[in-house]
Amino acid sequence: MPTQTTMTSLSADAGNVPQVCVLPNGLRVVGTRMPNARSLSFVLAVRAGSIYDPPDQAGLAHFLEHLIFKSTRDLSRHEIAAAMQRCGNRFDPTTSKEFISIAGTVPLSKIHLALELVASVAQRPLFDPPDVETERRVVLEELRDWEIDPSKRIEVLTDRTLWGSHPLGRDTGGTRASVRALTREQVRRFHRKFFHPANAVLSMAGPLTAAEMFAAARRHFGAWRPTSLASLPRRPSTAAGAVAVRQARRPQVVRRADSQQVWFSISTTTPSYPQGRRAMLQTQLAQVLIGDGDGSRLWDGLRERLGLAYEVYATLDFYADVGVMSAMAAVGRSRAARAVREAKRILRDTSARGFTRNEVERGKDALAAQIDLLADWNAANAARYAELALLGQELTTPAQELDELGMLGAAEFNAFLRERLTWDGAAVCAIGEGPALAAIAS
Repeated sequence: MPTQTTMTSLSADAGNVPQVCVLPNGLRVVGTRMPNARSLSFVLAVRAGSIYDPPDQAGLAHFLEHLIFKSTRDLSRHEIAAAMQRCGNRFDPTTSKEFISIAGTVPLSKIHLALELVASVAQRPLFDPPDVETERRVVLEELRDWEIDPSKRIEVLTDRTLWGSHPLGRDTGGTRASVRALTREQVRRFHRKFFHPANAVLSMAGPLTAAEMFAAARRHFGAWRPTSLASLPRRPSTAAGAVAVRQARRPQVVRRADSQQVWFSISTTTPSYPQGRRAMLQTQLAQVLIGDGDGSRLWDGLRERLGLAYEVYATLDFYADVGVMSAMAAVGRSRAARAVREAKRILRDTSARGFTRNEVERGKDALAAQIDLLADWNAANAARYAELALLGQELTTPAQELDELGMLGAAEFNAFLRERLTWDGAAVCAIGEGPALAAIAS
């Protein structure tokens, strides 16, 4: 087996250590020097995700994210598109439950062009009425795509099954009805309220020094000022303990007669940031051992041993105060009931019996390899530190994670599974057709 020295090989690396600067306007800037990189990655993250949508305006944050790249007070739609092309078209605006982020990776020669563009779309979007109507049609098509594709719709159904009426239970994109009703004024108000420097983080990673990154941030974001509507969002509490109890609710199913497969998910809550770095690391290790490809329990049990599924995996999401792990699979109609029963048995067994020492060491090697690989990726470092900084967390480096992982033993890990990661009251949902749905729903 690889030794602890192998696992902690990054510990002696003095690079990749984030430095933090707070601009006079309150914008937090994280600079991570990666001397061997040949490009710069950046993430501008704003606490303005879908959980902050007003109850009657579902999809508002996602709609805004689409619109900010249409036109600004400085740039027309064609000028924005031309600037993105000149930078290599490596921009990725996204809306999650908690954040709106604008990420990109550009050659060093395009750094100022890219940051100038991001500063303009984040600070000075126009929300022109014609753009609002055009992009509304685009978002409606995106929602149709999610409704048609069961591999995407199962994620939405899982959130609704797990969280109910809590904002985490809403589809990030909203519904077709809610998107049709959104107005330009609602979008403008949401932007003025949440897009301001005290509610944002700019994270950069690449070959520049931290001082050079901070200078670039001051140049393009130093004049950013909040509007009179600006405020810090109040995150709705998940009351994680109560959610775990409610997971015993009836499973939810969606009938799809045109599908030859049944997609299902089995989900439970997990520790997250409030429980500390070690608890999160153990949760990540559990996800690797339960459903991260070859050698994982779900893969071996459902696919390799029984041949029940082609696609089976476990997902893991960390929110500000709670985590969620889901086991997901797609199986033929006639085998769905058996697959769900077997998946539930495997999951319960991971908590009740745990993993052998060899399994734990193998899982640690797999997780360490993932951490090591991501540590060399500019974009991963920029995104990692943007999220940690925005949530007010310590900027833990990959080297520190590897050190902690190396000290984790099988006995401690299995005790963690018994106490903190249980599946007895998991939320179950499915999409498809056939007798399996009746069995699942009952």
